[in-house]
Amino acid sequence: MTQPITAFPTTRPPLTPKEKFGARLAGAVGFLLLTLGWGLFVIPIAIVVFGAFFALLFAGIQRAAGDEGPLGVLQGFDPSGWILPLLLSGLVGVVLVVASLFVSRGILRANGVARPWVVTLAGAGVAIVASWVVSAILAIPLQLVGTFSADTNGLPIVVGIVALVLGVVVTAAIGWLSWWWMAHVTRPLTRAS
Repeated sequence: MTQPITAFPTTRPPLTPKEKFGARLAGAVGFLLLTLGWGLFVIPIAIVVFGAFFALLFAGIQRAAGDEGPLGVLQGFDPSGWILPLLLSGLVGVVLVVASLFVSRGILRANGVARPWVVTLAGAGVAIVASWVVSAILAIPLQLVGTFSADTNGLPIVVGIVALVLGVVVTAAIGWLSWWWMAHVTRPLTRAS
């Protein structure tokens, strides 16, 4: 009589302290670099799009009003001085985005985390969605504080600095948690004996 073949139950061992540290560090550093790079890449594009829109709008208003229109002051504005800084900002942004992925992978690999590319890419995806949600939630109280502090001397600067520091801390925390979670989820299976 033959014995039926049974599958061995599988378990996922917990992450080691070194793997936890590596995942958290890779998330905090990687997501901060990714966010900074993305901002440096997207802001010049937004400036160019808005600039083109308003240039077309002002040109139409100027044609309708004639040469003596109120927008004659804008005719002396030369946007060519902005091209090089915007291109450099976009280039630095792309370099930082790519560097963030390789830095994250390197930190993960150095700390023994399995599947460093999977953890990096999955962590980045989770962190991006989480940052949208958290940013939307935090925007409400920051706007209220900014509104009530607009009439006082110096307070808008303090609010701006606090918002910047809070943004850096929240971004690092989102990356920290996202990369740790993805390292936890993608850890390899082992057979229980």
